[in-house]
Amino acid sequence: MGYPIIGADKDATELYTKFKRYPLILTPDLPLLREKLFNFYTALGFTFTSLICKEAKISRSASIGNGTVIQNGVNISSSSIIGNFVKLNTNANIMHDSSIGDFSTVAPDAVVLGRVTVQNSCYIGSNSTILPDILIRKLTTVGAGAVVTKDTKESDIVVGIPAREIIR
Repeated sequence: MGYPIIGADKDATELYTKFKRYPLILTPDLPLLREKLFNFYTALGFTFTSLICKEAKISRSASIGNGTVIQNGVNISSSSIIGNFVKLNTNANIMHDSSIGDFSTVAPDAVVLGRVTVQNSCYIGSNSTILPDILIRKLTTVGAGAVVTKDTKESDIVVGIPAREIIR
């Protein structure tokens, strides 16, 4: 597509000199890795852009932060807020009045129903469903196929139907 690909972090300083006019797109699924790369490349002076698939359906009343990746088939409903450096994978659904915090990932076919708040650096697993009016606190992981029926605690890992915390 005519964009340079920067492959190795060890070469980043040299690559910045050559490609500083090009904004980067960060695509790792893991929220903390994406945040680590953001901090690393920001310190070198790189800028960032979003990548939004033309087949995504985004309400005019939704807002999208910088550095966000929105893949094919994503649906973002009215008055939703998508933070910075969020990754919304194929066919994810973010319903009305929901917010997805910075550096969070919503995996393929996950459904975030109305008025849900997902705080920063969360991972919402494939085919999971978060019921309306739920708070997913920062650093939480929702397992694939889980159905979240109540608020989570910070750094929770929840799985199952209904979703329950994994005791570590």
